[in-house]
Amino acid sequence: MKRIKWSIMSLAIIFSLCAAFATKPHWDCTTLPQYYFNGSVYLPVTQFYGCMQGITTCTYYTNNGGITYAPCTVGTYDGCAGCVVSPSQSNSNSGH
Repeated sequence: MKRIKWSIMSLAIIFSLCAAFATKPHWDCTTLPQYYFNGSVYLPVTQFYGCMQGITTCTYYTNNGGITYAPCTVGTYDGCAGCVVSPSQSNSNSGH
C-alpha cells in the first residue's frame, strides 16, 4: 500500500511541476527597444522597420544598456518596410 501511495504522490508532484512550466506566461521581447546588427555594431531600428521573411535574426534587444544583445525576432531586417517610395522623375528633355 505504501508503494502505491508513494507512486501516486510522485506522479502528482511531477504533474504539478510540468503544469506550472506549461502555463508560465511567454515574455514578449518586442516591447523593448529593438536593434539590428549592421555587421559591426548594433543600431536602433527606425520607426518604419520591418522584418522580411528569412531564417536569420532580424532584431535584437538588450537588458543591460548595450553590453550584451539577444535575438528577438526572426527574418531579414528591412529598414524602410513602411516607407513610400516615390517614382523617379526623369529630367530628360525629349524635345516636346
